[in-house]
Amino acid sequence: MKIHYFADTDTLYIDLSDLPSVRTEEISDLVSVDFDAEEGLVGTTIESAKLQVDLSSINIMTNLELKTLQAVGS
Repeated sequence: MKIHYFADTDTLYIDLSDLPSVRTEEISDLVSVDFDAEEGLVGTTIESAKLQVDLSSINIMTNLELKTLQAVGS
C-alpha cells in the first residue's frame, strides 16, 4: 500500500494494488474508488483532502517504524 498526497491539488490517493485500474466508481463528489479487471479494489482518491481527512494524524507503520505522512511538494 502506498499513500500519496499532492499538495498542489489537495488530493489524497491510497494505492492498494500494483494492478492497473480499469474502472473508477464515484462514491461521492469528493471520493472515488478504482477497480482492476477482476473487480478488486486498486485504490481510492479523496479530493479536497484537508476537508475530509486530518492529514496530520495519518501514521504509517513500515518495518515496525512509525512514519508520519509527508506532503509531496511541501
